Amino acid sequence: MSKMTPHAALIAGSALFLSLACNSGKPDTSRVIANVGGDKITEAEFQDVVKTLSPDPKEAQSFLSDPAAQGERANLASRIAMSKAIATYAKQTGLDQDPGVKRQLEQQEANVYFQALAKKRMPTAEPTDEQLMAFYKEQVERMKAQGASGAAPPFETVKAQVAQGYKQQRAQAISLDIQKEIKAKVPITLADDYRPAGE
Repeated sequence: MSKMTPHAALIAGSALFLSLACNSGKPDTSRVIANVGGDKITEAEFQDVVKTLSPDPKEAQSFLSDPAAQGERANLASRIAMSKAIATYAKQTGLDQDPGVKRQLEQQEANVYFQALAKKRMPTAEPTDEQLMAFYKEQVERMKAQGASGAAPPFETVKAQVAQGYKQQRAQAISLDIQKEIKAKVPITLADDYRPAGE
């Protein structure tokens, strides 16, 4: 169960529960696992949250079914309930209408949307050795062009770092593509004195 222990993505992302739409059109008849100020959280909603937050479906299923993960499931359910309670309390006290809070929520919402777009476009397959070798050669050539001296380390000894660099480059390229697409569909015009250099 050592793989299941951290569940950082599940725990850190539990606050996103509040923004998840669990209305599939079918009535949810699953067991109620929490009651938060009269608002119920069902087992089906909890399972949807886990599946949404976990990048690996097998890990999510293991988290949901493994008896050894019961304590972690309970901790996550408690955090989700507290997140829901905080949101309810914010509405009760009018904090949800605070202009500064609204701006922060808008930024967080944009970040969640952007991450979801990037996740959909990110290849799930690991890069092939051919792709990694081509990327490695590009990096070696770039370093030579910048005046680096000495021999580059053999590909096999730096393959893990090359794979990481390749994935980072792919993520950056996808990020730029998404931004271009958004700007094409939602034009942005900035005042001259607020326009970044080069735009």
